[in-house]
Amino acid sequence: MPMNNAFWVGLVCCLVALAIQVFPDAAFRAGVNVSAAWLVFGFGVFLILMAAVLSHTGSGRGSR
Repeated sequence: MPMNNAFWVGLVCCLVALAIQVFPDAAFRAGVNVSAAWLVFGFGVFLILMAAVLSHTGSGRGSR
């Protein structure tokens, strides 16, 4: 997965997890496990951090 896509997927995961925490009744009615929303948030943060690390380490490649 390209670094840019990993960042956006991570951002979407974080936003969805926060929306689940803000609207727990609607999420529960939709069949979402509200207590697992923090796992999705953590995964989103992980993807954002990995995209940042990979973009930082890959910035020197091919720059001639």
